[in-house]
Amino acid sequence: MKQYRKRAFILAALLVAFLLGYVLKDGGTSAVPYAMESVHDAYEEAGNRKMVHVCPMMCVPPMETPGKCPICGMDLIPVYGGTTDDPGSPRVKLTKEAAKLAEIETAAVERKAVSAQVRLFGQIDYDPAHIATVATFMPGVIDRIYVKRPGLFVRWGQPLFDISSTDLMETQKELIEAMKFVPSFFAFQSGIPHAAREMPVQDLVEAEKRVEGSPEKQSALRKIASIRHKFSLLGLPKRDIDELMTRGEATGIATLYSYIYGQVIEVNANEGTYVNRGATVFTIGDPRHVWARLDAYEVDYPWLRLNQETVFETDAYPGETFTGRVVYIDPVFNAKTRTFKLGVVCPDMGGRLKAGMLVRANIRARLSEDGTVRSEEDSGGTLPLVIPASAPLVTGKRALVYVKVPDQEDVFESREIRLGPRSESHYVVLSGLEEGEQVVKNGSFKIDSSVQILAKHSMMSIEGGHSAVGHHHHGGSALMEKDYQERRLKNLMTNDADHKPAEQYTSHHKDQKELESFRSMMSTGQRKTITRRKPGMYGDSAQ
Repeated sequence: MKQYRKRAFILAALLVAFLLGYVLKDGGTSAVPYAMESVHDAYEEAGNRKMVHVCPMMCVPPMETPGKCPICGMDLIPVYGGTTDDPGSPRVKLTKEAAKLAEIETAAVERKAVSAQVRLFGQIDYDPAHIATVATFMPGVIDRIYVKRPGLFVRWGQPLFDISSTDLMETQKELIEAMKFVPSFFAFQSGIPHAAREMPVQDLVEAEKRVEGSPEKQSALRKIASIRHKFSLLGLPKRDIDELMTRGEATGIATLYSYIYGQVIEVNANEGTYVNRGATVFTIGDPRHVWARLDAYEVDYPWLRLNQETVFETDAYPGETFTGRVVYIDPVFNAKTRTFKLGVVCPDMGGRLKAGMLVRANIRARLSEDGTVRSEEDSGGTLPLVIPASAPLVTGKRALVYVKVPDQEDVFESREIRLGPRSESHYVVLSGLEEGEQVVKNGSFKIDSSVQILAKHSMMSIEGGHSAVGHHHHGGSALMEKDYQERRLKNLMTNDADHKPAEQYTSHHKDQKELESFRSMMSTGQRKTITRRKPGMYGDSAQ
């Protein structure tokens, strides 16, 4: 114990020496008169403004008399109120020192063109509008595959695979049988051999009328025309049909060809595989037409429109950007990831972009007056009303700004506004402000803290203008006593296992003693530990 006292004495001596040196520095000039002068100037600047005493923890509403907080026991701090005696006034005046310490900066409410930048990620894929699938037209077995690996390029008309089918065999036999009744089928027009080789199907019907012979020949010709038309619908070229008719032998095998130029994406069968009718065997995509499939979140949906210009880049070509336009917006959200797909078409005639490449995309959305996205074709219209993004204090559904009162120095007025979308550095204002007004863009939170201490309308005020901190009311101790009685009664009713009527507790002798003790504490200012209340519990309902 003696060592602790000795250390405390040494520390006190050092502190006194330091204070004396500070006061007597600069040739013995004392700083005390300067400090007193500053205090005197502060009181003169306060003028006739009302002094109130507030709790540092804001446990109770501001009080008129000094003392200690009846809840936490801390000393009440004296502060000066605003320039108005109305506690509900939205205006507050800061002293020069307070405004300087808060580093208040204002900005004008203006109309300007703003845009929001949406950053998305995705990958390159083939454009679905330029993807072809080659499927089987009847059930059968893959007899031969000519292009066996994905990634190979195919040209138009290149054979892909042969299919062997019993159904095809029966149809070919019917065609050969019908040919027996018309042995000169390819030479019935003016004696020209093979004149009907490239003749359209509808011309065969007209040729039927010019054929002389029995009704069997005419019936056979009609059947030939019907089978040729069926083969054409199934995708067989005319040269294969004519070759079958010339050969006169049914094989049951047909060759399927590629009908576009492109790159093989998938080969879904092997030689000997049995496939059903309509089964996709080959998928072919045109590498000159690709698009970027981007993943966008729900918050990005209001900013995206069709035909928006998109700039994206990939790690395969550092420092190089590609440009495309939005052509597809998925109408359905993914239930698991809460995202939706975006399609951006980018012509790539050089074939540099490969399917599967990861990309980073940027989409700039221009905003209109009402906060909606402007289309690329809309170059006119009124520009939106905007404020800096740091100006509003946003709490839940409310947004509050502090507007500088014209012709009054360091006087600010709190005002609720309705905000639109946020761009990179600005908020769109839908209502509550006019063009040309000055709003606080730096120091708003410090002003709001001062307003909360003065129990004025602030960002913590509840809807309807009632402050969550609470306004000053005369007779606040009575309200606190009433609240304490109600909470005590509720606790007794909750903890009682017999659920006795509430009237028995109001007349209970023990409770009356506790209430009397609480009244005595409030009147004498004694400190007592009480369960801390929630901010804004006292005095709010009296508004």
